[in-house]
Amino acid sequence: MPTDDKRPLGRILLQRKLVPREPEEELREPKGVAGVAPAAPPAAATAQAVADESNDAETDALLALSERSGAPALDLRQVNILLDHLDLVPREVAEALRILPVMLRDDRIYLAMADPQDKRAVDELEFVTGKSVRPFIAVQTTLVRTITAAYEAKARGEREYRGSRDPAVPSS
Repeated sequence: MPTDDKRPLGRILLQRKLVPREPEEELREPKGVAGVAPAAPPAAATAQAVADESNDAETDALLALSERSGAPALDLRQVNILLDHLDLVPREVAEALRILPVMLRDDRIYLAMADPQDKRAVDELEFVTGKSVRPFIAVQTTLVRTITAAYEAKARGEREYRGSRDPAVPSS
């Protein structure tokens, strides 16, 4: 989906009543160098701040990010990741690109990403693995925490990672 056709994330957040008023800087979403969108536009920062406030707000922010990007949303708090799938992406690459392979099925990799529009990351992973990549958007702070936790669990020899809201995880 071309960037020009997208509605500003600030407006989406406002319509979903996730921000109290329409902050002008959130609606503009300025372009970065040479007309390329900056890595963390102000609207994305607002969505992240909303997500940090509560679990329900994180779900709302994730849906707004999905609507903005056109990519399906993935709530990493509800995932169960087989840790041998992490072998597809070295930890350093996952941390640098903010990507996480969450599922491998036949010839397809389901990939949580902070920026599902990062075609270069998708193309490189497809080239290296020979598999098709299906990108999903995830809330960046949750993605970073999940990358750290999943790779640390793998280093400890665990076989799977379960998100805090995975139905199989008992609530405390």
